[in-house]
Amino acid sequence: MKQVYIFFLIGIVGYAMLTGNATALRAADDGFAPLFGGDSLEGWKVSDWSNVRTPQKVKGTPWRIEGGVLYGLNKRTWIISPRQYGDFVLKLDSKISRGSNGGIGLRFPPEGDPAYTAMEIQVVDAEVYYGGRSRPEQRTGSIYDEIAAGKDVVKPVGQWNSWEITTRGSRVTVVLNGEKIIDADLSRETKARQQKGPALAKRPLKGHIGFQNLKGTITLRNIMIKPLDRGDTEFVPLFNGKNLDGWVNVNCAPETWTVRDGMIICSGIPTGVLRTKKQYENYILELEWRHMKKRGNAGLFIHSDALTAVGQPFTRSIEVQILDGRNTENYTSHGDVFAIHGATMKPDKPHPGGGMRSLPSEWRCKPAGQWNHYRVESRDGTVALAVNGKVVTRGSLLNPRKGYICLEAEGSEVHFRNIRIRELPGSNPPADVIAKEEQGFRSLYNGLDLRGWKQVAGNEGHWRAKNWVLDYDGKSEAKDKNLWTQEEFGNFILIVDWRLPAEPRTEHVPVILPDGSQAVDSNGKGLTVAVLDAGDSGVFLRGSSKSQINIWNWPVGSGEIWGYRTDKNMSAEVRKAATPILNADKRVGQWNRFEITAIGERVTVVVNGKTVIRRARLPGLPKRGAIALQHHGDRVQFANIYIKELVQFD
Repeated sequence: MKQVYIFFLIGIVGYAMLTGNATALRAADDGFAPLFGGDSLEGWKVSDWSNVRTPQKVKGTPWRIEGGVLYGLNKRTWIISPRQYGDFVLKLDSKISRGSNGGIGLRFPPEGDPAYTAMEIQVVDAEVYYGGRSRPEQRTGSIYDEIAAGKDVVKPVGQWNSWEITTRGSRVTVVLNGEKIIDADLSRETKARQQKGPALAKRPLKGHIGFQNLKGTITLRNIMIKPLDRGDTEFVPLFNGKNLDGWVNVNCAPETWTVRDGMIICSGIPTGVLRTKKQYENYILELEWRHMKKRGNAGLFIHSDALTAVGQPFTRSIEVQILDGRNTENYTSHGDVFAIHGATMKPDKPHPGGGMRSLPSEWRCKPAGQWNHYRVESRDGTVALAVNGKVVTRGSLLNPRKGYICLEAEGSEVHFRNIRIRELPGSNPPADVIAKEEQGFRSLYNGLDLRGWKQVAGNEGHWRAKNWVLDYDGKSEAKDKNLWTQEEFGNFILIVDWRLPAEPRTEHVPVILPDGSQAVDSNGKGLTVAVLDAGDSGVFLRGSSKSQINIWNWPVGSGEIWGYRTDKNMSAEVRKAATPILNADKRVGQWNRFEITAIGERVTVVVNGKTVIRRARLPGLPKRGAIALQHHGDRVQFANIYIKELVQFD
């Protein structure tokens, strides 16, 4: 990189020596570079003034450059940059002749009139233009036909005027002859002042730069540009505007996340997340969003795990709030940044309640139905959020500090568009601050209905999809009251969250020894112990009720394999292996997570991160079969059901 920078400096120094342009030499140290490569218009396109897609209609050479000075020769044309730019600082000097009319085009697309498809900064002889009766927003320095210059600091015709134009997200500033004349947040310009183009808030944040000469002559010199954030061309889209390539629907129905008119449309139902396929650490992320009803709820997650947290429809991550109309002292409708479900962070200023939530310095979002712009900058475990062009929220000591980016569905329709990212150099963070990576799991429950599960008469209204929770009331009237997958599986890793939500009651249950037998007293009578019991259920593997992974409140703990532990025809080794080596259950009523691995006849069960069954051999376990959630006459809830199929060896 040092060699590249040296050659870059040599090029600018040579250009300055050849042209006598001292400004170019000074600008090298400030990160500016000439917009034109010496005395060459190579790559630049000349078009008709009315539509940049239309070739020039005049004969001859309407634009030429000599000694670094660009001349527009009264030919009703635009000259258009080969590159597109988003955030940048543009410096130049301009001079016009009597009666001239020209402009500086910013961020315009490759078709249409830049004055109405993007922005034109007007350069005009106001004393002649419209007979001297032009409106303020049509005079030099204005964003043509939209925003008038705040001051009249234009020098007389024939004299040089010095410009510095800065675009950063939706914020545009124009400094003319050392005076700031425009300081606009385009995201707030939601109503067009004329009928020839959309409101400024709807115009692109990236596009071509160009110069117009409609009448008279316009002369430009010292034309220098500094792309901000090491070059806007390094931004890449995270959403292609056509489909959800590059994204993973983690736990929602297919219709929760769809694409229409260049937008990601989120129905909000069920609650869940859509995430990127790739993890990110240091970056600048930009997107636009809008709620479609008042008090709508959604979110943007960064540094996210691949899968949802235990007993939650959301991932462990840092959430950037996207909410409408619910401001309180403890949280706001937008702009909050906070850690969720095991993540941690330090707010930039203390939260009133003492939590890990950073509140914005001001409320800048527009109400439901209008677009808002977020810019999130993540660097080495810190985060800064700009809302509609201004940084309002910061946090530090983020953990995780690298992970997936997610969009959140939470009950109401929300739209996303113009999602793009520019990655920054990483810091090679240690593993303990990196989110859990994708491991090939897919969801078996979509949160909306029971697609993928066998529907039998008598189960209706008992096994129910209740948003992200699959709820069973324990009262099925079916012949087979269990809920079975339609698919069959061989080798796999299965993740299932569960809880027993019933009000617990005191019950006496057996005391199970490590070898799988029941403890007995001196008279040989089975020992029991009083526990708070909330019911019983389980998970059947490969179509077999014998391979039931138990859910209950017994002291031996959930995860035992009942059909093998209690089968006296099995060897002592098999019965012992089917008995949990510890009780890893959470308190009654709380969510628990199974991770069940079945490879051949061997089964391992992990409960809440602790191995309770280790490679138990289950003789006679079928090679393939469906998975079932068990009916046992008690209420039970399931969530976050994911499976990863493994290679099957016959």
